[in-house]
Amino acid sequence: MYIAMINIHGLLRKDNIEMGKDADTGGQTRYVVDLAKEISKTEDISLDIFTRKLNDKRLSRDYNAKIEEIGKNVNIVRITCGGSQYIRKEKLWSVLDEAVDALIEYFVTNKRIPDAIHGHYADGGYIASEIATYFNIPLIFTGHSLGRNKLEYLRYSGLTDEKIEDYYNISKRIEQEERSIRLADLVITSTHYEKDQLYSAYENRDVKKFEVIPPGVELDIFFPYYHYEIASATISEEQKLAQYNMVSEINRFLINPDKPIILALCRPEARKNIDTLIEIYGTNKDLQAIANLAIFAGIRDDINEMEEGEKQVLTDMLLLMDRYDLYGKMAIPKHHNPQTDVPELYRIAALKGGLFISAAALENFGLTFIEASSVGLPFIGTDKGGVQDIYKNCHSGLLVDINSAKQIHDAIEKILTDKSVWDELSKNGVEKIREVYTWESHVDSYLDLVTKVIKKKEKEKAKSEKKTKSLLERMKSIDYLLMSDIDNTITGDDASIVELNEILDKNSQTLGFGVATGRSIESTKEILLKHKIKDVDIYITSVGSEIYYSDELIMDKGWAAHIRRRWYKERIIEALKNIDGITLQEGEAGVRKYKVSYDIAPNVDMESLKIEVESLLLAAKCPHNAIFSHESYLDILPYRANKGLALKYIAWKWKLNPSTIISAGDSGNDKDMLIKPFKGIVVANYEQSLLDGIQKKHIYIAKEPHARGLIEGLKHYKVLSN
Repeated sequence: MYIAMINIHGLLRKDNIEMGKDADTGGQTRYVVDLAKEISKTEDISLDIFTRKLNDKRLSRDYNAKIEEIGKNVNIVRITCGGSQYIRKEKLWSVLDEAVDALIEYFVTNKRIPDAIHGHYADGGYIASEIATYFNIPLIFTGHSLGRNKLEYLRYSGLTDEKIEDYYNISKRIEQEERSIRLADLVITSTHYEKDQLYSAYENRDVKKFEVIPPGVELDIFFPYYHYEIASATISEEQKLAQYNMVSEINRFLINPDKPIILALCRPEARKNIDTLIEIYGTNKDLQAIANLAIFAGIRDDINEMEEGEKQVLTDMLLLMDRYDLYGKMAIPKHHNPQTDVPELYRIAALKGGLFISAAALENFGLTFIEASSVGLPFIGTDKGGVQDIYKNCHSGLLVDINSAKQIHDAIEKILTDKSVWDELSKNGVEKIREVYTWESHVDSYLDLVTKVIKKKEKEKAKSEKKTKSLLERMKSIDYLLMSDIDNTITGDDASIVELNEILDKNSQTLGFGVATGRSIESTKEILLKHKIKDVDIYITSVGSEIYYSDELIMDKGWAAHIRRRWYKERIIEALKNIDGITLQEGEAGVRKYKVSYDIAPNVDMESLKIEVESLLLAAKCPHNAIFSHESYLDILPYRANKGLALKYIAWKWKLNPSTIISAGDSGNDKDMLIKPFKGIVVANYEQSLLDGIQKKHIYIAKEPHARGLIEGLKHYKVLSN
């Protein structure tokens, strides 16, 4: 079984995950890597995690390695999309189609298609949805956190919808979450709260697709605190050194370091409510008397170099520390190693009889709670969200209303002053975590579910093989691909269309068929239906500005992403609005996303018109591709778009041998695809301008017009027998 996982954002590597370095490198990253490590212990399973390849001088060179081995048959594969600099996840949406194309290239080049693809978070879900659609494989989706919930929180925090949209691109995120949920064969959540509450806000939620699988914890790393006393010989020197360093790091802030520690460990985000925790501690002398406060809020060198939101949280921490004069009582270290130091922080707090607390109002899951519990450190957390599952399963902490300062205070006091309570919570955590939250049990459940969705998809394919064959399977099965213009190339003689249809049907196993037309996709489908032309593999429409596949009309968004660079549609329309002799076509025929089309009046001086169009668009600084055809039509496209470039892109994307592609046309807007290395067919009824200025050695000029000329050309190239 070969599984592909998509975790496109953040900083992902096998070891020393930089948890908290930024808002994009947190629990999701740790979950994906830990899941992969456990899967690597399983025989007969291959797994690749796909993420961005980064060559950023601010980051470790680790993120520039194309392949990083996690274990046997399990790798991190880094792909290039959006350049090589780090980009926060909210800004990645515009480059995700590049990632889709990079994955297609990877799978096609390696001649291995995943049996299933698993997208993590909304961006990974988008990429996985595209790949699953192209290859007709099962789609698995894990949201980790959800946009609708985020939107509600941000509005509650006082941000306007305009500011939320500008920074978080939240509507795009929610739209793609809805799509991933709709297309998914399986949606995995960590808690029942996620499944029953958070996803209930989504229109496409189908509970039959949802499965709750609690994640695990690395028990060999998060071992109980008392092992330092009873099993010291088995503890590595690295772990002992990490504990020594963290003790030193905390103690340098404290006057009385022997007191119990109230430990908080989180990213510096407003929703983590760190200020609330400091205020409760700062306004209660009894808590200050019995415990110290240690807050590890991400990793930082210089607060001024951090993002605005993180900078504000950390600045507020320092101001509150000063306001309540917590010097000597409160530790706020700048650095820690998430891989080696975090387990020791929990154990240090447990050895001192302290506790772990998160003041976040809502936790989708709460990885830190099971980490703390596994070492025997009691926790305090919100009574809302996924922590409820941990509490019910383990009873290793106390849940409170985070909006109630008194409840938080009383819970801290109860755990720190009643040893029997502390002992019971600690013991429950050590024992129950090892019963419920193990990676071994998680992977067993995960692989069982993945196997089921793969088998279900295989059954669907078996029932209707032709309809469900993936694009890659179809492209691999053909020996030749015919790409033909429609109007006056295929059409013009109904009898010859009937003959062509019969030939295409008879040779469909080895001869692929596509159309390349100036028509919109809607108009294309209409005329093909009229002439009973079916089973089209590829549609190049709107003069090469749009590409679709199969009868399902799967849009090639990678092509759209490629051609949109420096495309100024409104500026083009404005620049050409006063030219005599051309009229903007009505509706979608005139203006598509990447095409502007005009009718040319009769008896217009074409040479003068071409010069005027080019000069006006040059003055307006609009890179473009202007295509004139039949002396009646003008199409303005992005400078990267035309039929020929679209056909080259298709050949590259699907690793088709260009010499096996046969292009056919009759007019000026077909000229771009009648180029080497493609084999060309020009039907007998062609317009003279088609052949002006192009080499003809690789082009066959048929003696017959329309579809009959196509058939003649296919015989000439020995695609068909005479």
